[in-house]
Amino acid sequence: MSARDHAVMFVVDVSALDRCVVACAGDDEDEARRNGHVATTSARAIVASCIRGCVNAKTQLRTPSQRDHCFGLTLFGARDTSNDVAAAALDDDGEGDEYAGIVTARQLRPPESKTGLEYERDILETAAAVDGAADVPEALAVACDSLIRQYSPEGVNAATKKRLAGCVKDIVLITDATGAATMQSAVDDEFVATLLDGMKAQNVRLKVGVVDACEMSRARGDAGVRVTASATFREPDFEALRQACDVLAAADAGNDSAVVGASALLLDLQIKRVRPTSGYRGFLSFGFNAGVNVALYKLNTEAVPVKLNRYSEELADRPEESHQTLVETTYRNVNDLDGEFVPPERHVKAFRYGKQHIPIDAETESRLSMRFEKSMKVIGSISMDECPLWLSVGEPSVCVPQPSTKTTGLSQERAAADATALSALARALDDAKLALLVRGAFTEGTTSIHIGALTPRLTDAGDFLLYTPLPFKEDYNEYSLPSVPASARVDAEDPRLVDAREFVRANSLDGDRRATTMPWESLNPTLRAYRDLFEARALGAQASLKRRPSLALGVAEASACDFAARFGLNAAQDRSARPRLAADEGAAKAPSPLRVSASLPERPQSQPSFAVLVDVVKTEDGEEEALVSPPDLDVFDDME
Repeated sequence: MSARDHAVMFVVDVSALDRCVVACAGDDEDEARRNGHVATTSARAIVASCIRGCVNAKTQLRTPSQRDHCFGLTLFGARDTSNDVAAAALDDDGEGDEYAGIVTARQLRPPESKTGLEYERDILETAAAVDGAADVPEALAVACDSLIRQYSPEGVNAATKKRLAGCVKDIVLITDATGAATMQSAVDDEFVATLLDGMKAQNVRLKVGVVDACEMSRARGDAGVRVTASATFREPDFEALRQACDVLAAADAGNDSAVVGASALLLDLQIKRVRPTSGYRGFLSFGFNAGVNVALYKLNTEAVPVKLNRYSEELADRPEESHQTLVETTYRNVNDLDGEFVPPERHVKAFRYGKQHIPIDAETESRLSMRFEKSMKVIGSISMDECPLWLSVGEPSVCVPQPSTKTTGLSQERAAADATALSALARALDDAKLALLVRGAFTEGTTSIHIGALTPRLTDAGDFLLYTPLPFKEDYNEYSLPSVPASARVDAEDPRLVDAREFVRANSLDGDRRATTMPWESLNPTLRAYRDLFEARALGAQASLKRRPSLALGVAEASACDFAARFGLNAAQDRSARPRLAADEGAAKAPSPLRVSASLPERPQSQPSFAVLVDVVKTEDGEEEALVSPPDLDVFDDME
């Protein structure tokens, strides 16, 4: 991640958590109330556990550049009132009801090993108000006040003030439809308009997590059950919050303020973010002054090795001298390496080609060192079958449109046009089963030319292209692999294909997939269990690793057994047919009488307590005989 400071303020509506009834997985809230399907785990416990996981993940996964990143917790809809804004209003002869029901439970500070547990305890133990809904605008104002006080300190130098001003500030609001209804539009409420202006000036991002029965079931993570995503955040009660998020997001393309489900928001904060390695950023030209502003990103890249200098140990006792060793290069005749040195006036440049050296003159060298300007041009289209991934000579890169940021200098209209054009291009290539062949010079004044293919990728997050580097003719080697014998090929009329088709259909995950949770749709349960174990032991508790229930895939094994038996893939039968060796090497090969067990050699007889010397001699019968004798201690006397 970037070195910029990052602050996250959780603003949780505790009254909304008490109003939420957690239903069984697959039921909506009304159906749960009618049928009595109410889970034993409360909404408070689920949200508190998720927030604790967010803080713990940040604590354990942060890098040295993220040591100053902060977390804070503000609770509203509470019975008590404890915040700086309410105290200041009371000192100014206020009536005492300003910013009531808001508790600043934890100030902004870098998280520690106990911070997540403290947040969970505060959410569980804070008493909620018995009447009336919590005021969302006042809670946001208290959270913004804490962020501004933390990152606008007095008495610091200009460099520190500039660094703190660039902090990324996130407000994570957790509420329900009743609490969201207290938020008014900026057009109708002057207080909300002033609040949004201040949030835009401080580049504060607002992320709203909607709480309902369905979202709590998804956050609880029932094993083997797929819960449909809730659509509560699209209700009219959240219209004012959606407008506020749109106003904040319009100020900067990097501002991802939005209203989403609480489960997706809280689980997303527990995922480790990896900054991809940026590659080419420029114009993808189609000719005739037409093109799209694109950027290439790699997920991983090979690190440049550390440059090491040679140092002399002879000068270690002389600190005033440089310890760096100077390397002198001399040239000899390639045909007579033991001969005399070649003087500089007789040097001739040459390129190594295999085991040969090809001399070149100045004109040839100038042509070989031709410089190209930075560009990426489409030179044609080929079939996708002609550019498979295994033909790649490098790591593929994701080709996406450039956003509208201060770095790119693109307007929002131009960025939207590039994204639309790239999406249309990807879908057109997917329909035609084609790939674009491109020629790229990724840096200015480079001598390297890259040829690659742009293949379409259509996802829910957006449509993009995948750049795959292709080899030149001299880079491509065709390997001769043995062909499959004709007897091993299965004809289309072979009856064994019926079992193969049944095996494929039984393992297919297409359709509604209601009883299956995909790995990429949830956090890794093993890593989560180890993280909880490490956290408990760091706090001094004698905890043990809790095994979570495995996901019920629901795939029958009958088709797999039939498929294995049909093609003779039974591992037990294959093992029993293998010959084995007896304990002695001279024994003949014999099949094992058991399927899964093997005979063990006899346990050797007990040896004396002292060390033994073993002499192996050959007898006349050709058998080995071991002569065991105690050690001769006189040998050590002779060594003296």
